[in-house]
Amino acid sequence: MNKQSLIEKWEIPKYSKKEIKNAGKAIATPSISNEERDIALEILNNWRSAHAYPLQVIASNLRLRNPTAIVVQRLKRLESITGKLERYSTMDLYRMQDLGGCRVIVDSLDEVYAAILNYKNSRIRHILKREYDYIQEPKDSGYRSYHMVYQFHSDKKETYNKNMLIEIQFRTKLQHTWATALEMMGIYTKSQLKAGIGDKDVLRFFVLVSSVFAKMEYAPIVPNTIDDYNKLIEEIKSIDKNHHILEKLEHLSYVAHYMNKNEMTKRKFSYYLLTMNSNYKEVKIHMYSPKEAELAISAYNEIEKTGNDYLDTVLVSATSIDSLKIAYPNYFTDISGFIEMMKRILA
Repeated sequence: MNKQSLIEKWEIPKYSKKEIKNAGKAIATPSISNEERDIALEILNNWRSAHAYPLQVIASNLRLRNPTAIVVQRLKRLESITGKLERYSTMDLYRMQDLGGCRVIVDSLDEVYAAILNYKNSRIRHILKREYDYIQEPKDSGYRSYHMVYQFHSDKKETYNKNMLIEIQFRTKLQHTWATALEMMGIYTKSQLKAGIGDKDVLRFFVLVSSVFAKMEYAPIVPNTIDDYNKLIEEIKSIDKNHHILEKLEHLSYVAHYMNKNEMTKRKFSYYLLTMNSNYKEVKIHMYSPKEAELAISAYNEIEKTGNDYLDTVLVSATSIDSLKIAYPNYFTDISGFIEMMKRILA
């Protein structure tokens, strides 16, 4: 198969700027009919899928220029797009900058800035629209990374020259383990922690950890945290003592381990019921097939009814772990690394 026929297999944008904008507005409107929503989702899916070719071109170039880096690419998940449109009334689907995204993960801050400079000075025709240095100016949430948003441009495939934006994130492995752990904890708590939604103490834990990691990288700390390593550690220990965050992350990683084992043996489970007994330091995992959804929910509710403070229970869907796997392909190693590092720091 030649290169041209491969390119033709990529989805192309079928709708106008106005149609895409209106689809975004429709999805953000709770009162629309099911038929209107289906039409809007069809437009959204095409616009999202059409970003796959520009994303592949940019990701391939990044891999070529950063042979020792981990380069990950992904199209934004449908539920993440609709959630964003519903949360922010002024969000414009046509101008959404992260429908297609790449992550370039390297060992050190020096390598981050070297990779950025290397890409900026290359002979690419894409147009740099925006850039944000969240390493020098961390977000209040603790998020640290360097973002560049490019408008894709191709002399050969002009059909994609339609304001298709691709976001590139450059980050260190330390910054990446933090982001992975936050995402994993969001699965546990069933809340959008990375959007600042959830238990304030859990959110605070990750803010403090981010400042500790920043100090380890000789970078600016997160706003509203104290510039004192020992006091940061004290506050982290206090929160973890009350909320057992590291323990929960460790236990949730067991689910991921079981999923990997089941995939290898071709066994299919859709739900994993995780029960942790803090008195006996026991972890039990019960697995349920796709047909046993009601049974899984019933078992979860029964355990919750007991009201035992020493029992902590979470029902995890396989799809949530699958989504994590797409966004963070090395998530299991990253989580293990985060837990081990935190244990050393807090020892």
